Amino acid sequence: MSSPFTSGAQVARGGPSQDSGVQPNRNGGRRLRRLARASVLAGTLVLTVAATTSAYWPVGSRSSWVTQWFSRAHPAIDIAANYGTRVFPARSGTVVFAGWRSNCGGYQVWVSNGNGYYTGYYHLARVYSRRGDHVWAQRSTIGLVGRSGCASGPHTHVELWHGYPWRSGSYRINPWSWIDYGYYFPSRYQ
Repeated sequence: MSSPFTSGAQVARGGPSQDSGVQPNRNGGRRLRRLARASVLAGTLVLTVAATTSAYWPVGSRSSWVTQWFSRAHPAIDIAANYGTRVFPARSGTVVFAGWRSNCGGYQVWVSNGNGYYTGYYHLARVYSRRGDHVWAQRSTIGLVGRSGCASGPHTHVELWHGYPWRSGSYRINPWSWIDYGYYFPSRYQ
């Protein structure tokens, strides 16, 4: 899946910023190359980064925002939204767990996205998926934003794992690095 958007500034910084300059890439990348030539100093090594996978913004609301970023102490991102806002899988896949867990995550859904990747969605108010369901990115509502478990306010805690979650040899990845910035807000919410 390729995005109609490109953001070299976001890739360089590891996340979005107010001056990240997300530009539509509808002209074969010519605008990005022109911007790059105008802003790169002579002698600077320029790397072109191509994502092999991309994911959609998982919370279905224009009024949702990241309240906590990925870190060693918090290996996920928290996306706040109004209580009851729909939550979608960031990528299509098969539900491997849906229900309550007593790990402070409350009601949660885990989706196997293929190639050894798994996404988890915690603190849901309600779960709409069952184990074995095939869910589609931005089309299947897997749950609703809530504050179950140890959450202090309505949000969804989103984790990305390579390898089955919590198993030996598995590790967490910053979900923000996986979200394609062009899909930050799908057109149906703009």
